Amino acid sequence: MHGQDPGACPPPDAEVLRAMPLASRTALLCRHFSLHAVKSLGQNFLIDDNLARKIARAALEPGPRRVLEIGPGLGALTGHLAASSLPMEAFEKDPKLEAPLRLLLTGLGNVALHIGDFLAADLTPYTSAQLAVVGNLPYYITTPILERLFEMDPPAGTLVVTVQREMGQRLRARAGSNDYSSLSVYAEYCLAAVEEVCRLGPAVFSPRPGVESVALRLTPRRSAPQGVASRQALFRVVRAAFGYRRKTLRNALAHSPEVGLDAGQAAELALSVGIDPGSRGETLTLEQFIELGNALVRYGGAS
Repeated sequence: MHGQDPGACPPPDAEVLRAMPLASRTALLCRHFSLHAVKSLGQNFLIDDNLARKIARAALEPGPRRVLEIGPGLGALTGHLAASSLPMEAFEKDPKLEAPLRLLLTGLGNVALHIGDFLAADLTPYTSAQLAVVGNLPYYITTPILERLFEMDPPAGTLVVTVQREMGQRLRARAGSNDYSSLSVYAEYCLAAVEEVCRLGPAVFSPRPGVESVALRLTPRRSAPQGVASRQALFRVVRAAFGYRRKTLRNALAHSPEVGLDAGQAAELALSVGIDPGSRGETLTLEQFIELGNALVRYGGAS
């Protein structure tokens, strides 16, 4: 990727750019600023106007008072979000996208552009229950970003994220399904609702990714599920159950250094809350994992 050619013709002004069809605007900005998507950063620019509007609308419908965008790229969602006139923060990791983004945002005084890694940013000034977070998440760091979003305190009001379709299936999966994983349990623990906004095929991005995507609206819980004695103990049990998912629950718990039980103790732990020690983690509901975690606390495994 190279900087702007000083001899290149100037691009249209910001208002003209924002009014252009997204595919044309993206191509123009890439030409003018000699931009190429950086594969190592997971860059795939959304170029479908209807889907961009739909995703932005999903974030704004709950009525937030502030918006935070992760990875605006070349501004596919940014203009639609900024049109709400809400105070808005946009975090872009790639410094080479700063110039086209600032050009596109000219005249939009409600948008603050931050160039740097979202995962390293101090979010304290923005975190609130009236915050909407929006992002087309790079596939290679989707999980760390989701974990950061789920850990916001207080929780954001709404999260609208575009993720790989398989990741979307895991976020929505329930016990007994093929997609059920530790992430599924974590999501159910942290989220009150997961709604599909739209599906995005490879053709709506430039360059085209090799996977299907889905935009989801996630509503964080305002408080943790009831009856959890220790979050730490709960997720020790969850990690053990899915870290050794081919093993029975008894053997998975016994093999986990985080749990610290032998096979006999693990079987006793499961039986104490009415769970078959011969079952497997992917068959257990969040409520059953909570019961196992609470039992582990009674065994002294919460420290």
